[in-house]
Amino acid sequence: MLRSSAVCASLLSLFVFAGCAHQATATNRNGSRLTLNEPSNQTIRQGETNRVAVHIAREGFGDAVKVAFSNLPRGISVQEDTIPAGDSSKDFTLIASTDAAVVERQIVTVQANGAGMNTMQTFELTVKPRA
Repeated sequence: MLRSSAVCASLLSLFVFAGCAHQATATNRNGSRLTLNEPSNQTIRQGETNRVAVHIAREGFGDAVKVAFSNLPRGISVQEDTIPAGDSSKDFTLIASTDAAVVERQIVTVQANGAGMNTMQTFELTVKPRA
């Protein structure tokens, strides 16, 4: 019985750590925490738009969180820049110009800033030619 409990505890810790592998958390001096989940990889075509969901968790503060995207391919922009106070997620609109650079699996960085904390995650963005 003791051995099976130890095995179950080991498996549980494995699942907990595996589930947290795609999060980045920052903590400030007051003990507040800002956690950013890794966004899903995205594919967009030239001249089209696509939505990328950004999920955060706040502990100890409720302020709006600024979100910035960097290392976007040429011709790709993001329309929004804030997750409002009290919300834990927002869909951000990726906009591809008609002449956006065609790329395969480019690493894009998402940066979340709130209450003096900064955390980052990445996702892969593929831009395909117009259909």
